Amino acid sequence: MFKKIHVPPIKVLKLYALLRRILPNHPLRQDIESELMKIEAGYKGELSLDYHLSFLPDKEYIILHNIRLSYKTFYFQIDTLILHTNFILILEVKNIAGELFIDTRFNQMIRTKNNSTEVFPDPILQAYKQKVELAKWFSSKKLPEFPIEFRVVLTNSNTLIKNTHDNTLVVNQLIRSSRLTVEIDKLTDKFKTQKVTDKQLSKIANLLIQAHIPQNVEVLSQFRIPKSDILTGVYCRNCESLTMERISGSWNCSHCLSERKDAHIDSLMDFALLLNPAISNKEMREFLNLKSISTATRLLTLLNLPTSGVTKNRRYSLLGLVSNSYE
Repeated sequence: MFKKIHVPPIKVLKLYALLRRILPNHPLRQDIESELMKIEAGYKGELSLDYHLSFLPDKEYIILHNIRLSYKTFYFQIDTLILHTNFILILEVKNIAGELFIDTRFNQMIRTKNNSTEVFPDPILQAYKQKVELAKWFSSKKLPEFPIEFRVVLTNSNTLIKNTHDNTLVVNQLIRSSRLTVEIDKLTDKFKTQKVTDKQLSKIANLLIQAHIPQNVEVLSQFRIPKSDILTGVYCRNCESLTMERISGSWNCSHCLSERKDAHIDSLMDFALLLNPAISNKEMREFLNLKSISTATRLLTLLNLPTSGVTKNRRYSLLGLVSNSYE
């Protein structure tokens, strides 16, 4: 049973918003695009697991995607968590093409592709740390003690694993996604002792979901982009420009001549993702290049947004515009 499904990471939405709002020749555009490609590849890899996981019996397993928990003063994140009444399985998902060699002695993963070599953190060590932290988290919540297993799952069919069979740690913990259900069946056969009932397991899953804390990265700070670099204007989905103007109750693009009634919503979402989750009437007019105070007031009122403050200090919360679109 999929109890916590995939949704796009909020950082993906923020990076797209950032690319819309900087100049085409911005010196950091390539770095931003590279970061976006990396995150999207990881997300697509996690999505591809759902096909294999869909073959598991719904009543026997509970599947939670992208769980981020706090323990004491730090956080740990798990790509996919599979709960069974007898055991727990952590999946660290990697969608990486090329030739991979996992060096468990120096805890690094070496990827060779197109005659270029890159070094990444050791995913087996990453997954092991998640196991340790999850056990501590369960203990802190006074939950039953489960056997916790972990696997690193490679989702890209073009990945060539260069390790030999001599490294048993890699052989035992690294699998391809096509083997995932086989591996889960092996664990189900291995762990025969029931730790909780189905009802108790469902309560544990709900507790994990409630404890989940989404990561909210400030992309302007990450790339050290000043707010003055963020372009204003209303975004046109048709020609991907910031050239829409408010004319006779609608937004009209001066570049491609397309027309939309609600084009301001996309731009308000950009403001929330990049600058502030709440906006004033003045800030809206400045960001959307809108002159009329009354028009701005009417558009904000029609969105029925939660507000704080009164008169000139009133701010409108934009969280509701984006909260259903991200993780």
